[in-house]
Amino acid sequence: MMIERIRREHGYMTRLLAILKSQYQRLQTEQKVDYRLVKDIVDYLSSHSETVHHPKEDLIYHYYVEKYGDDKHIADLAEDHVALAKKTHHFMDIIEMILQDAIVPQEVFMEQLAEFITSQKQHLDLEEREIIPIVNKTFVAADWEFLESQWEQSEDDPVFGDNIADRYKQLAELVRNFKQEEKV
Repeated sequence: MMIERIRREHGYMTRLLAILKSQYQRLQTEQKVDYRLVKDIVDYLSSHSETVHHPKEDLIYHYYVEKYGDDKHIADLAEDHVALAKKTHHFMDIIEMILQDAIVPQEVFMEQLAEFITSQKQHLDLEEREIIPIVNKTFVAADWEFLESQWEQSEDDPVFGDNIADRYKQLAELVRNFKQEEKV
């Protein structure tokens, strides 16, 4: 079911955020950071969220508002998705600058990384704690069947799916081996 795929994707995102947090902690202790890894994670979160994950959620949320009425939290989610995309692209620009040997103060990068992790986690928490329960309580089987019939996007996940994209092979390997000792 569509909502289970969304929750599974949230789990994937949480794992990636935990890896980013481990990179942040390395910075705090003045250890070397793998900026390519950070870039791959942010790139994946951006591309997958903007092409598959958020459009799927938006389909559900727009349908909810249309059929069951306005809910403040649900109505704001499409705007949240746009704001997250902007923040992600801004952060990606900073990472690209670092990878191209531009001078970016470590404090600036650390601040941006912390903000990125926090904003992503807050968004996931909002959806998991408030939005998904509302939708699950409200929707009946016919609602889910209708939404499934409207969703035509491929769901091949380039990191967590059966066919790993070449550009994410190293990231997928790291994710498989990463032990999530701490929550984000």
